[in-house]
Amino acid sequence: MPKMDKPKFLSGDSPLRKLKKISQLHWNHYAKKYVVDRKIPNEFHAKLFFCENFAAWTNSMIPDKLDEKIKEARLIIPFIDENKNFFGYQGRSLDPNSKIRYITVMLEDRAKIFGLDSVNKKNRVYVVEGPIDSMFIPNCIAMAGSAVKLSSDFNDVVYIYDNEPRNKEIVKQIESSIDKGNKVVIWDKTFPQKDINEMILNGNDAEHIKIVIDKRTFSGLEAKVELMNWRKC
Repeated sequence: MPKMDKPKFLSGDSPLRKLKKISQLHWNHYAKKYVVDRKIPNEFHAKLFFCENFAAWTNSMIPDKLDEKIKEARLIIPFIDENKNFFGYQGRSLDPNSKIRYITVMLEDRAKIFGLDSVNKKNRVYVVEGPIDSMFIPNCIAMAGSAVKLSSDFNDVVYIYDNEPRNKEIVKQIESSIDKGNKVVIWDKTFPQKDINEMILNGNDAEHIKIVIDKRTFSGLEAKVELMNWRKC
């Protein structure tokens, strides 16, 4: 990966300045409709961006990264760190027929974590699998598609995996997390949906979901017992 200066989030040289925020789009714009239909809270509309030509925009930062013959629009979900450095992003396809829903691009070699710019490490931190899910839970970050090892200054962490008891990979990840001594959420039959955004779209209130998350947080032997019961759901 070629060396480059770390662009500050929305500073004069930030590539994000070439894009429009979702909050700047007309209500009839299809990217705006997508965000609204997913019920993403308004506070995040100014932190998400619309990119009309994802490959060309990506190649302006990392030459020849993507094939520019593929011209598609994507929702840009930026990864911003505590110092407001823009270090990577996810591009979410806005085409329901797209074969690749998410493309993650890193501008530097570091963990793929969304939400570092707003998390308070002194309080309990919730870790989910996808950035959009994290937008509904207070003090939440996302692993953005891969397991990450958090720094030691995260004192109280709860890992929330997708609610898919038949998914062997997710079960394996939860088992591994429990073995590492982590606190994990083991869902019950309260929610049949597979993730937090689906729970919201099904009419559940974010505050209620948070209450259930805290109630269903386990560690150690108790977590293993709950995991065993969850797998039978």
